[in-house]
Amino acid sequence: MNKISKDDFLKRLQCVHSATSVNGTKYLSIQTNGRICTGIRESTGLCFTIDVDKLYSAYYELERINTKTLKKYVNRVQSPSLAILIEAKLA
Repeated sequence: MNKISKDDFLKRLQCVHSATSVNGTKYLSIQTNGRICTGIRESTGLCFTIDVDKLYSAYYELERINTKTLKKYVNRVQSPSLAILIEAKLA
């Protein structure tokens, strides 16, 4: 699979404003600003923050992306990270 540049990766993330996990959890109010992606878990109302540099590293380095493989890159926010990558058609 051909990987895209970091600039194109950021552009795709910036188009994602909501996403749903593989288990059906909904993430809302997603915004990507520079190196941070934030959003809210609909079920709990809790905010999450994802380091975009680490997420790009995971995207670029991993052959198979799932919550297990994402853990070492974005520990504790694997599910929203994966949902966002899927919504952006990057996983």
